[in-house]
Order: sequence, then C-alpha cells, then structure tokens
Amino acid sequence: MDHPEAQDCVLHVFACGVAVFHLVQPHEPAALTDLAVWRYRSYASDLPWARNKLRDLLDEDHTRVPNPEYVLSLYWLTSGPWAGDSRDTALRLLSTPSVLVDRGAPGGPAPLDGTVEESLLATGFDHPDIVSFGVRGVSTAYAGWSGVAYASHSRERSLTIDELVTCELAVQALWCFTRQIQQMIEEGQDPSMPEQYGWRFLRAAYSRLTTARAQETAQHVLMREAIMKTSGLAERLRSAQDALRESVG
Repeated sequence: MDHPEAQDCVLHVFACGVAVFHLVQPHEPAALTDLAVWRYRSYASDLPWARNKLRDLLDEDHTRVPNPEYVLSLYWLTSGPWAGDSRDTALRLLSTPSVLVDRGAPGGPAPLDGTVEESLLATGFDHPDIVSFGVRGVSTAYAGWSGVAYASHSRERSLTIDELVTCELAVQALWCFTRQIQQMIEEGQDPSMPEQYGWRFLRAAYSRLTTARAQETAQHVLMREAIMKTSGLAERLRSAQDALRESVG
C-alpha cells in the first residue's frame, strides 16, 4: 500500500476478519523524547488514514467501516550515543515512551523538559510492566504495553526483524479479534463467530502462542512470552474462548 510517510507499507488481512497495516518508518531523532512525541502525534494522522484506506478497499459506506483502535510500535535500534547501562535504559524508555511525553497538553502530545530524559538515562529507568527478553551478548530487548524495543549485538545469533514482526502481527491480529468479542459482551450480546473461528480456533491459537516448539530457540520462546505477557493476550484468549463456548451452549 502507499503511505504518505512510510518507507514501506503492507496490509495484512487475516482470514478471521482482521486487517493490520505494517508501516516501516526509519527515523534519526535528536533525542528519545523527539521520537516519543512523534510516535504519539502520528496517531492523529495514521489512524484516520488506515480507516480511509479500508473504506476505499471495501467500497463501503463511510459509517460502516470500523475505526482502527491502536498503533503498536516496534523499535529496531541500529545505532545510538549510549553505552553500557545507558543503552539498556534507552531501550527501556523506547518500550514505554509515555514517560517522556505530556499527552494531556492543550495542543496535543508535547515533549517534557529535556532534563527528564537526561535524568532517566543517568539514573536508570524501570517500570513494572516492562519485560526483558534479551540474551546477554546477543541482544538487548524489552517489551511493554506501548511497544517493543530491540537492539542486536550479534547479527548471526540474534532475532531478525522479520521474526519480531511476524510475532507482533499474530499477536495484534488476535488481540483485535478478541476485542471484537469483548465489545459484543459489553453491549449485552451473546458473542458469536463463524464456526471455524469459534472457541476451538481460539484454543488452538492460545496453544500455539504459549507452548514452546521442539526446535524453537530460547530467544523465540522469550520473545513470545514477553509479548504475550505485556499485551495481555493470553488472558483475552481464555476469556473470549470461554464466552464463545458458553454462547454455543
């Protein structure tokens, strides 16, 4: 797909009825705060853009096209001015960029004073919702609710961008799918889905995402566990599975 700012844009359409846009946007910000502000401000343009694209592709009435709800960021760090503990802290901040932004500013998301970033890089930063899945000497990696940050130290042994993206696409698609079921429940409906995407489909998805494979590397296992935990998808899959099983009767 064409996107006004992205280097690459691919629309992934899943058979269960979910569409996910994958945008690749290289940036060389002067500071982490600049990147964080860009990330939040991009919501104002990227979400309406995605909705309009879907409307054009479906050739549907404007009011019937669903509103995209979320933008998840995956940061692949290629270079930076940090070293040692500062580099580790920078990756943590990338996975939780909200600590560098005033999201309630009158004119929209605004940067906090530059001393905030400097102080955090100097003293360290941690958050209870951040989960590490890096391997010493191979990578530094963190997952949080707002995004995933990854820095490779050994190209031959680290995860690839495609491996990270593939995992994220699967998680986001299922997150959106279970969100639809949750909305039905909150609206007082008995949730229902086509039989091939009913509770057995969710049971299979849960097993595939939470069970290690015989030839799967430890890094893959750590990545999936971290992303599943911080996204809350495991609990959502179980709840949606129970709701669909009950509606079947």
